[in-house]
Amino acid sequence: MLSTTQQKCDILLIFLILRHTIPSQKLSMNSKHLIGPGFALLLGTVFLGAAVAKELTADEKTVVCKLKEVIKEAGRDGYELAFWPVVRKGPPKANAPLTMRLDPSIEYLFVGYCDENCSDVNLSVKTLDGKVLQSEKDTLSVMTFKPPEFKDYELNLNMATCSAKDGCVYGIGILAPKGVKVPHAPALPKEIAQFEFCK
Repeated sequence: MLSTTQQKCDILLIFLILRHTIPSQKLSMNSKHLIGPGFALLLGTVFLGAAVAKELTADEKTVVCKLKEVIKEAGRDGYELAFWPVVRKGPPKANAPLTMRLDPSIEYLFVGYCDENCSDVNLSVKTLDGKVLQSEKDTLSVMTFKPPEFKDYELNLNMATCSAKDGCVYGIGILAPKGVKVPHAPALPKEIAQFEFCK
């Protein structure tokens, strides 16, 4: 049998193949329909396996290290990473919707950030019919959110501007209070390989 690490690397390899053969807009459109375990898989594919650490660009490292810094600071306030971080690249005004089921007994902490070619990110939580429940716009958007009821919500991130012709890199972190059981959350390793770049 393959080890868990090998299985994760195989999943990552499949994702990277899809990422380079399917237009990013199509992946984004499909990702908004992933709920529950599928959502966890979506997040996991970005960071599974130590091999990916060697493939990060300078802009990706900037975003990854900022996420690590914020996650560390949030740890002092009693929060921890609940899902694998998302790091992607997109054009100006690109939208990155993630559909997920949230528990009203949990106060989540959402973090959004983009690289140095981007001015601001708008992070928002919406109902599936488009009603904005909460939003935050800043270079580094940090937002706590306690859902009113147990159901599906859409977490959105879009960049106000992006000066890079080939798009900017952005990241999303989803945290929850330490020790709280989060529905559909994966078992994360103590150390995430990509954070090794951050001193």
